[in-house]
Amino acid sequence: MNKIFGFLMLAFLLIACETTEERRDRFFNLGNQALNDGYYEQAIDFYDQSLKAQPDYAPAINNRGVARIESDHPYEAILDYNKALQLSPQYLDALFNRAFAYEEIGQFENALKDINTIHTLVQDSAFVYFYEGLVQTKLRKYDDALENFLKADSLDPVNPETIINMATIFYFQKDYEQAKRLVNDALNLSQNDANAFNLLSLIELESGNYQAALSEINRALDVVPEEAYFLNNRGYIYLQMDSLNLAIEDINRSIVLNPKNGWAYRNKGIYLSRLERYDEAINLFNRALKTGEFIDEIYFYLGEAHMKQGNKDKACGTWGKGAELNESASSMMLDQNCD
Repeated sequence: MNKIFGFLMLAFLLIACETTEERRDRFFNLGNQALNDGYYEQAIDFYDQSLKAQPDYAPAINNRGVARIESDHPYEAILDYNKALQLSPQYLDALFNRAFAYEEIGQFENALKDINTIHTLVQDSAFVYFYEGLVQTKLRKYDDALENFLKADSLDPVNPETIINMATIFYFQKDYEQAKRLVNDALNLSQNDANAFNLLSLIELESGNYQAALSEINRALDVVPEEAYFLNNRGYIYLQMDSLNLAIEDINRSIVLNPKNGWAYRNKGIYLSRLERYDEAINLFNRALKTGEFIDEIYFYLGEAHMKQGNKDKACGTWGKGAELNESASSMMLDQNCD
C-alpha cells in the first residue's frame, strides 16, 4: 500500500512540476495518438488541453482541425485552419488541410486560392499540380486540369494515378479513344489498377458496350470488393441495361458503405425516375447536389424529372445551370426544349 501511495505521489509531483511547454507538448502528443487511432473526439479534448497551456500553439489548432474534419465537422475545421494560418501564414500543413476542407464542402474556388499560395511555397511539386488538376476537374475546367496533370506527369512520369486522371479528362470530353489509350498506359505501369478498370468500364458504357463495361467493373471489384464508388458504377451500368433490381441492390449497398456518396444518390434518383416516382427522385438529386461533390450530368437528370412532372420552367432553369457547368446533355436539352 505504501509503495502504491509513493508512486502516486511521485506521479503527482512530476505533473505538478511540469513547465507550460511540457504540459502543452504532453497533451499535444496525446491528441496525436488519439487522432492516429481514430478517436477524434478524444483527440479534440487533448488538443483543447494543449491549447489551455499555450493558446497560440498553431500545430495543436491545425491538428484539432484535422480531428474535426475527420469527425464530419468541416466548417469547424476551417475555422481552426484559419486560426492556425493567422498565427503562421506560411503553415503548409494548414494550407493543404484548408484546401481539402474547402473541397469537402464544395468551395472549389477557395481550395484553388490555397493551392495557389502553396505553389509560392513549394516549387515544382508533382503532388500540388496533381491536386490542382483534381479540383479543376470538379469545376469542369477540363483544359486547365489537363495542363496541371501534364505538369505533374512531367515531374513524376511513372505515377499511374496521374495518367488515369488525364484519361478521365478525355473521358469527360468524350474523346474515348484517347482516354482508353491513356488507361492502357497506366495499366502498363500498374497491371492490377482498380481505378483503371473502373474508368475502362465507363468508357465502354458510353460506347454502348454494356457487357464489356460490366466485365471491366467486375475486374475493379475483384481487386477492391467493397469499394462504394465501384459498386455504384456497376449499379449505373445495370440501370443502362434496364436490370433495375440488380441496379438498386448495388446502389443501396454503395450508400450503406459511403453515405456521403453523391453519385449514389444521383443513381438512385435515376432508378426512381424509371419507376415514375419523380418527387422522390427530385429529392435524391437535390441531396446529391448538397454533398458538394462534382457529379456529372446531375442537372440533366434533375431537369428531366421536372419535365416529366410537367414543370417546364423548373426543367429549363435546371438545364441552364447544367449548361453553365459544361454538361453536354443539359445543353442539348436546353436547346431542344427551352426558348
